[in-house]
Amino acid sequence: MTRWGSAAVAFGELTAPWQLVEPMPLEVVFTRPERLRSGAGRTLQHWAGRLAAKYAVLRLLDEPVTAEHLGAVEVLPLPTPLCSRTAACLHGHPPGVRLIGALDGREAAGTRVRVSVSHTADLAFAVALTAARLAEDHDREAVTAWT
Repeated sequence: MTRWGSAAVAFGELTAPWQLVEPMPLEVVFTRPERLRSGAGRTLQHWAGRLAAKYAVLRLLDEPVTAEHLGAVEVLPLPTPLCSRTAACLHGHPPGVRLIGALDGREAAGTRVRVSVSHTADLAFAVALTAARLAEDHDREAVTAWT
């Protein structure tokens, strides 16, 4: 595993989420909760940001980019201490990463994969890194319903 990974996804000329991942199937690259979250009135830049985060995590983990590996990196908003709502809240929440399927268990003991996502009008950027687990990570895991 490397210390960090980064990625950029261009979406300026695109009009639909499936164009971000073609020829890979959208349903494999994005989990059902991600598709529901991104499809709920969100713009293409939200899809691109989530995809950039997935790429950054795969680079962090030194994993090849495949539809299955992208789909094994689930990126959803986490509740914050100031908001009692779940990940379904529409207010700004930091992105959380959950490794599932083929990548389950890839986090080193006592660490957590974290991502930061940003975007311009036509480009999404993400950085992923591993960091020590924080006390609130346990609280977030208990509160967040990922599926």
